[in-house]
Amino acid sequence: MTLIEIGIAMAIAAGLLALALPAISNVTRVQLRQKSGQLAGGVRSLYGATALGGHSCRLVFDIDHQTYWSECAERAVRLDRSGEQSTGGSRRDSREEELLANIRPGSANEEEQVKLALAQKSAFKPSGDVPVTQLGGSVRFLDVWVQHQSERYTSCKAFLYFWPSGLTEVAAIHLGQGDDVNTLLVSPLSGRVRIVSGRVDAEGQR
Repeated sequence: MTLIEIGIAMAIAAGLLALALPAISNVTRVQLRQKSGQLAGGVRSLYGATALGGHSCRLVFDIDHQTYWSECAERAVRLDRSGEQSTGGSRRDSREEELLANIRPGSANEEEQVKLALAQKSAFKPSGDVPVTQLGGSVRFLDVWVQHQSERYTSCKAFLYFWPSGLTEVAAIHLGQGDDVNTLLVSPLSGRVRIVSGRVDAEGQR
């Protein structure tokens, strides 16, 4: 092949690549929009199920495994006013969780048995409202911030709580795929989720 023929071939290849890149980018955005909409629907669904069920629920975001699901307790549950403790962008177990983890049901004394019984009533267990859902593809959690957190979480788990009174928490959930980012902003009074293109923080976010 002459240099002219090689140049023509390279020009054609460059033109085909230029046509293909926007199509690939559009597919990426479609996947990100689809996963964002699916997660927003899960938030809204759990908000309604909690109000009807009369108990507390939460949406679990497993950032490391890129999955989410719902959990509910048998009764209404209150959060500690001091909020959660975290280190380096991940949640630390509460004092109650650490205490219960060290209690052995078979050898627990009377006081510990009472604590276990109370904990079981307040414990969150997987519910069928939002089944375990994998984000899938190359869509991933970038970080999650909920108002009871001291910082945004980038690893381990984060929880978005719902109460039977018809309230949830202010939250900002960032999903990414490649260079594209979507922000899901949760309204605490209505459970509605606003999907915004790009990275946006929630009002009052730390």
